Parts: sequence; structure tokens; C-alpha cells
Amino acid sequence: MGACNAPLQKATRVDSSLIGIACFLVFLLMAALMYTRHLSTLLALPIMAVAIAVIAQVPTKDILSEIINQGALKYGDVVTTAMFGAVLAELINQQGIAKSLVRWVAEFGGDNPFMLGILLTLVTAVLFSTLGGLGAVIMVGTIVLPVMLSLGISAVTAAGLLLFGISFGGMFNLTNWQLYINTLGLTRQDMMAFLLPFSAVVALGIMTFLFVQLGARHVKSAIATVFVLLLGYGVLYYQMSSFKEKEALTATPESILVATVLLGLLIVYALYRHLKRVSTLPSLALITPLIPLLLVLVCHWEFIPAFVAGITYGVLICWQHSSVNILTKSIIEGISQVVPAIVLIIGLGMLVKSVMHPNVSQAMAPLLQMSVPSHALAYVIGFTVFAPLCLYRGPLNMWGMGAGLLSLISKVNILSSKAILGMVWSVGQIQGICDPANTQNLWVANYLAIDTQTILKNTLPYAWTLAFLGLCLAVGFGYVSF
Repeated sequence: MGACNAPLQKATRVDSSLIGIACFLVFLLMAALMYTRHLSTLLALPIMAVAIAVIAQVPTKDILSEIINQGALKYGDVVTTAMFGAVLAELINQQGIAKSLVRWVAEFGGDNPFMLGILLTLVTAVLFSTLGGLGAVIMVGTIVLPVMLSLGISAVTAAGLLLFGISFGGMFNLTNWQLYINTLGLTRQDMMAFLLPFSAVVALGIMTFLFVQLGARHVKSAIATVFVLLLGYGVLYYQMSSFKEKEALTATPESILVATVLLGLLIVYALYRHLKRVSTLPSLALITPLIPLLLVLVCHWEFIPAFVAGITYGVLICWQHSSVNILTKSIIEGISQVVPAIVLIIGLGMLVKSVMHPNVSQAMAPLLQMSVPSHALAYVIGFTVFAPLCLYRGPLNMWGMGAGLLSLISKVNILSSKAILGMVWSVGQIQGICDPANTQNLWVANYLAIDTQTILKNTLPYAWTLAFLGLCLAVGFGYVSF
């Protein structure tokens, strides 16, 4: 009897392997179509989800119910977070906070190209911890880039600094965090444990980039900036250490009390501005982009209440007779601007549901176990070499095909969720900064009359080095075993 069953089991294994290979070929086909721009990512992800399910012989009922219906709803909280974040971002734009912040830093920075370049990159990062989308890139870029150019910073260096700033700010964008938390089953503490030290590495990389571009005459400014960076991160880690053992996911009572008192003061201040018809922008309005981030990182607030607090602060601190209309416009236009991102998130949900179905996961697991590096040295070398696979929504891009594959890798325990987090954020520096297909890269290149390939060549060595260092950091934290 056992002899009779052996051929059947062997045939089943062969069939499963063929299904896994066919599913992987679908990934490659969709990557090629997206690379050649014959198919947009918005369409490629749901098509891929259904195609993989059909190949893996997932029952039609499961495709309709689990993959399409449940998949579309899988990232509902990510969608909601994105909408609230978009409203705050548009409010910051409508109130003129972003422009004022950049101009204030430009005046503060004086005529030192190195210091001004660092400060404007930092401001860009702060803004893009909240902002997102091409509209925000254009808004900030049309202010930041001319200021850099006026002090003798070359066009290609200014382009690199702006893109570094956008990517650096994205590390603290709470909408991005929500996707990783949901997909990989991580906590905010897990995110902070890796991103805070890695952000320090990225900050040093940005300083190195600017120092090399400008030359050795700015060595004193570079040393002073590194000292300030180390001091700032030291203070930040000291503040965070008291929260290290907490995994509280609700706002602390002390922060709620302080927020209530501040709300009362803001209402009184808004009434004063209303009665006196004050229309100028107060200096305290410039911290509006940081409000949600501080509430989440320091006070353990949930994402959406933190965004609501930021919106409330931004409205009241800048109150004028037209504030209700400005808020309404921010809600409508902000949400409309993230509709493409919402459609992308829906497609990601479908793809994740598809690859997590037992028929698909069982077929692809052997291929992944053979190809994914799971030991420390192979993890660092392998993902450093293949880091460019994060480009063009590739298999190492969490906002593309990677959402499905990386979820599957986590499920079959090839890599831990923390190891995947470290890998994706590390190699993602190449995509965020260098990818010629990024809309921000295309706009920056066009605005400065340079080529996207020039930006790629100028920034790739630094971004690739950051990817390597981030992978080493993940190994150092014990995310991958030796």
C-alpha cells in the first residue's frame, strides 16, 4: 500500500512545485509590465492577486470572498490613517505653514551652504513625516531648491538633498508605519527600535553626501553638525528609554490631561484671533507637522487621535474667519489626493490575501525556503546584492509586489517579522532616493533641467551603502541568527 502511495505523493510534490514556479513567473511578468509602463501598479496588484489564485487552483468561492472582498478591506485602518494624514498635510499646505517653515530656516541658516543644506534637508524631512504625494513635493521643492541653488549648491546636489529629505521623513510617516504593523504583525515599539537608530545612520549618510559634494572646506561645519546630531539622538534615546518596557497602545492619562488644558488655551487664543481679526501666522504654528509624531512616539497615542489632535492644533493656532472653509477644503482636497494611494492599498490587501491562501503558500514555500537568505552573513550579502529589486514596485518593495511575498516569508518562518522590517527599510533607501521611475525624481529632474539617470548615479553609492549598514544593524540587533 505504501509503495502505491509513493508515486502519488511524488506527483503531488511535482505539481506543487510547478504551481509555485508559475506563481513566481506571474510576479516576474507583472514586474516587466510595470517596468515598461505597459501596466500601472494600481491595476497590476489586483490582477496579480487573482491570477496567482487561479493558477494555485483556489476555489472560486474563496477568490470572491477571501481574496477580493476581504482583501479589499484588509487594510481598512491603513486607509483611514492615510485619509486623516492627508487632511493634516493639506491643512499645513493651505495655512502656509510649510512655506513659512522653509523660509524661516533659510533665513536662520545664513550663507553657509553646508549648514543651510543640512537645515533645509531636515525641514524637508519634518514636513514629509506628514506630507505625501507629488503635490507636496512640488510645493516644498519650488521653495527649497531655489534657496539651495542661490548659495552655490549644484543642481544635482540639491536634487539629492531634497530626495534624501523626503525619504528620511518617510521613515517617520505614520501612514507608512501602519502598513508595516498590519502586514508583518509588528508593534510601534518594534518600529521605533529599528527606525530610530537607523535614522541616525541615514542622517550621517546625508551629511557625508553633502560634505563630499561641497568639498573639504566645510570640514568644521560637518564636525559641528555631527556633534549636534549625536547630542540630539542621545537626548532622544534618553527620553525614549523610560518607555522601553511599555507596550501601552493608549494615550497616557498625563498626556490626555495636558492635551485638554492646551485645547482650552487654544480655543481662547482662537477667540482672541477671531475678535481681533488676526490673520498672521504665529511662530508656534510651525510645529504643527510634529504634533502627531510626538503624540505617538512619546505619549503612546493611537495614530488617528494623534492626527485629529494635529488637525485641531493647526486649525486653532492659525484661526481666522475663513478657518472653517479652509478645514473643509483641506478635508475634501486632502482625501482626493490620496485616492490613488488608497486604490494601491486595496490592491496590496488582495495580493496579501492571495499569497497567504494555503493553496498558494504551500506551493511557493519551498521556492522561498531555497532562495531567501536566512542566516546573518547570507542575509547581509544577499539583500545588499539584490537591493535593486526594490525598484519599480519589485519583490522587495512593501508598496508593491513585496507586500505579498514578504507576508508569505513571514508566515512560513523563513525570516522573522523584525528581520523583514530591517531588510525592507534598508533596501528601500535605494527606491526612495534613486528610483528614476519615482514621480518626485522625475519632477525634480525636470525642474532642475537634469536627467534622472544623473540623480541615480550621484545618489546610488550612498543609498546602497545605507542599505548595507541597515542590514548590518538588523543583524546586530539579533533579528537574524548566525
